[in-house]
Amino acid sequence: MPELKNAVGWTQPDALALLAEFAPTPEDRPAEFREAEFGEDAKRLRVTADGYRLADGKLCLRAARIQTVSADVATVMVYPTADPARLPIFACEWVVVGDRAHVLVLDVEFAGDRPALRDGLRPVLKPLFDEIVPFFPANRDLPAWFTEIREEWAIFSSGDLAGLARIRAAARAYLQATIEHAYRPNLPAAVAGPDHPDVAAYKHHHAVNSPGFALMVPKAGADWTDRFLNRWHFGPV
Repeated sequence: MPELKNAVGWTQPDALALLAEFAPTPEDRPAEFREAEFGEDAKRLRVTADGYRLADGKLCLRAARIQTVSADVATVMVYPTADPARLPIFACEWVVVGDRAHVLVLDVEFAGDRPALRDGLRPVLKPLFDEIVPFFPANRDLPAWFTEIREEWAIFSSGDLAGLARIRAAARAYLQATIEHAYRPNLPAAVAGPDHPDVAAYKHHHAVNSPGFALMVPKAGADWTDRFLNRWHFGPV
C-alpha cells in the first residue's frame, strides 16, 4: 500500500508542547471526527483532527491534518473563547503537494477590532516578520479572504520543501511571542465561556473560505466534510 505523504506532522505536536503550561485537555468529540480514512490504495485520504481546551476554557486549540499519497496539509488555530479583547488568535496552515509547499500561512490575528492588543504585539511580532519575510515573500495574488483579516506581520507564501524547517521555526517563534506577550500576562484576568460573537464570526469566515471543502469533498463526501468543518474544526467551543 502506498505511503501517505509525511511532511508537516510536527505542526500540532509543536503547538501543544509550547502551550503545555496551559494544561491542554482534549475536547469530547466523536471518533469519526478525530480520525477518518476514505478511499483505498493510491486514492486514500486520511483526516486526523482534534480540539483542546486550554487555561480552563479561556482558549481553544483546533488542529487538523489531511494526508493523501501526494499531499500533506496541516493547520493549527488557537482561539480565545469569551474574551477576544484580551487574547489574540494564533493561526498557521501548510499545504504541501509533491515537492512544493504551495501555501504557507502564518499569522497572529484578532477577533474584532482590537487596537490595544495589536499595539501590544507589534513590537515583538513585526521584528520576527522582518526577519523571516525575505525568505517567504508574499504570493502575488493573495486571496480576498486573507486580505480581509491579515495583520501587518502575516506570512502568506509558498516555496520548496527545504523552506519547511525555516517556517516551522517561524511558527514556533510567533506562538512563543504570543504566549509571552499576550496569553501569559492576560489569561489571569480573562474570562471563559461560550464563543464571543466576534470569535464565532471569525470562525465562520474561515469555514466559508476553507480549502478543506475542495480537498475532502471528492473522497469524504459533502455531508461528512460539512459536519467536520462547521461542527468541529470551526465549530463552537
